[in-house]
Amino acid sequence: IATYVLIVVAIGHTWGALLSIPHLGADGDRVLAAMKSVHFRCLTRDCTWYSYYYGFGMMLSVFLLLSAAITWFIGGLGDREQRALAPITWALFLSYVATSFLAWRYLFPPPAIFSVVIAALLGVQSFRSVR
Repeated sequence: IATYVLIVVAIGHTWGALLSIPHLGADGDRVLAAMKSVHFRCLTRDCTWYSYYYGFGMMLSVFLLLSAAITWFIGGLGDREQRALAPITWALFLSYVATSFLAWRYLFPPPAIFSVVIAALLGVQSFRSVR
C-alpha cells in the first residue's frame, strides 16, 4: 500500500507543484516572477531561485519514486528476506517520520497528511519485521 501512496504523492507533487504551479494570488505571482527573473552566479552556473525550486522539487520527485520502488521490492519478498532488509525499512520509516514533522512545520495539510500515512504504513512494516 505504501508503494501506491508514494506513487500518488510523487505524481501529485510533480504535477501540482512543478509542472502546473498553482496561482496563489497577485503577491504569489510577483514572487514567482522575481524567482524567475533574478539571476545570480553559483559556482560556475547562472542560477535563479526558481531553478533551485524546480531542481530541488524534481529531485524530491525522483526520491519519492525511489522510495516507491524500494517499498515495492521489499513488499514482494518473503518474511526471511524482509527481516534481512529491516534496516532499510527502518531507515525509510524514520525518514518519513522526519518528513512528516517537516511537512507539518513548514508546508500545508496534504503533504503533511500523506507523509504521516506513509510513515504509519512503513512503521507497521518496520515493527512487523522485528517479530
